[in-house]
Amino acid sequence: MTWKKQLHAAFTCGMVLATGGFPAHAAEPEGSVSATPSATAAADAPATPPLPPAAPAAQEAAAPQTRLRFTRGVYKPGIERLRVVRREDTGNHVATQVALNVATTLIAGRLAIGAQSFSKDDLGGVTLEELKDDPLAVNPAMTELNDALSKVATGIYRKRAEAAYATALTDGSTPEEIEEARKVQKEADTPLNSGPWHLVYENLTGSDELFRLKFGAELGRPGFMRPPLECFYQSEPVAWTQWKADNWQRLREERAKAVATCTETLAAAPEKRW
Repeated sequence: MTWKKQLHAAFTCGMVLATGGFPAHAAEPEGSVSATPSATAAADAPATPPLPPAAPAAQEAAAPQTRLRFTRGVYKPGIERLRVVRREDTGNHVATQVALNVATTLIAGRLAIGAQSFSKDDLGGVTLEELKDDPLAVNPAMTELNDALSKVATGIYRKRAEAAYATALTDGSTPEEIEEARKVQKEADTPLNSGPWHLVYENLTGSDELFRLKFGAELGRPGFMRPPLECFYQSEPVAWTQWKADNWQRLREERAKAVATCTETLAAAPEKRW
């Protein structure tokens, strides 16, 4: 009996030790819900950032703009696109005058009488058929130069509108007059007049095919006694084949230089000239 009691006691003690070797786990209440992986990921995900404010460029585009009005100035219709003046244009012009003994009107709008009374730069020349649909042939005074100078004009006319508005608030103006004073003009008082825009032959005699690109413009207000402000650009003489090479790449480069030159010159005009 003693041996059986000892065996029973040992068996009971082993069960206790075996059971005590495992950690106890607390039971979860029936109503509780454990966090799922998707819920945890959602909690950890960064908040959606707010939409950025409107870009300055977009705000600038939406604000009132002042444009310069392009005019042909002293030039006849046709100056809106690039023209090529070749040496035979001079010969034909002189021959026509001598044969008819009459004055003829040039592209610059002047009357020419006799062989010595005109410049090759005044001749009309011809447009280039291969550039008829290419913006490259458009007079820069109608496009890039106008865009650049219109930015300058916009700044000037905004300042004028701000000053007029401040005055209207204190001088007894009506609400309608005050509202009108704060408006920015859509068109500048000063027009942008066209100058030359052509490729002109370099030498009347000889067989070379050298041409210069010539471009100009004027910033001036009609009726003023003082002359308009002028800009002028001309390239180095370049062979005709070089002008045409690589889809008129040389013409594109010289056009960009011409626009930059005139922008710098005319943008420096005093505010009162705008």
